[in-house]
Amino acid sequence: MNAVPSGDRARESTLAALVVAAVLAGPSVWAQPAAPTPEVHHIHGLAVDRRDPELLYVATHTGLVRLRPGKTPEWVGTHRFDLMGFTANPRETGVVYASGHPDLVSYRKEGVGNLGLLLSRDGGQTWQSVSLRGEADFHALTWSPRDGGQLYGWSVAGQTGLYRISTGDWSRERLPGRGLSNVLALAASPDPAGPLLAGTRTGLFMSRDGGVGWAPVTALPTDVAVTAVTYHSLDAKIVYAYLARSGLGLMRSRDGGGTWAPRGLLVDPQTPVVALAVGPGDQVVVATTSADILRSRDGGRTWQPVLQRGRPPGPPR
Repeated sequence: MNAVPSGDRARESTLAALVVAAVLAGPSVWAQPAAPTPEVHHIHGLAVDRRDPELLYVATHTGLVRLRPGKTPEWVGTHRFDLMGFTANPRETGVVYASGHPDLVSYRKEGVGNLGLLLSRDGGQTWQSVSLRGEADFHALTWSPRDGGQLYGWSVAGQTGLYRISTGDWSRERLPGRGLSNVLALAASPDPAGPLLAGTRTGLFMSRDGGVGWAPVTALPTDVAVTAVTYHSLDAKIVYAYLARSGLGLMRSRDGGGTWAPRGLLVDPQTPVVALAVGPGDQVVVATTSADILRSRDGGRTWQPVLQRGRPPGPPR
């Protein structure tokens, strides 16, 4: 392997710091009220509707937004929670999970700053805290079919680290997460016996024992931030990950993470991809920290803008 010049190392280090800051930063959700019509900022999660793959859900710093082709973005429900973590149940229509902080109205009423794990059974119209209320703040969440349904979350509040929560009785367990730190994204295989993946500041990591122990995925560089990762909801062999470095960008594996190939999507390294979602067939959607959303219907070969800097690219119909 060729040595990296010291100047290039310094640039790589600076880029890594910018990437992590862009992924984690965002103003307080209480800074100002949300507008009647969303102008999307600070995206933290994406989901494709199970019944209508043209319909997208976007978790933001000021609530959940629904995007329909050619239409103005619209709020979902009345709460304007700061949805730091967000994931959809790929097997149950309308079931989504989130975490984060209340809007000002809810905080004044309830006095709780961390909402723990949130559950919605109506596509985000209403929410209820079901576990770790007042304690956890999950910045990464993923649903797994393991043991009848589990959620894995990385909390940056309270007892920080990796948690496993049963969707049956909402019991929770803080996992050792050996070898895991600085998590930016989580993804669970659609195979109940399959692995978990974690995007971190220092590469992609995999767990084959339900989150107890983790090891780096050495088929990818282990010195670059992986800012987003997701499995295809129906095919455990297809995985997408975003590597925030020039020459890499969006990568796809077709063998469950053994080998990877670039998909040709590389955004501004100072505003990296922060969320990934897949839909039926070859649909892939990405969102950046600058509130750009792009959609591909052919597995990443071509892309069309959905939002540019938080706004639709053309006038609504």
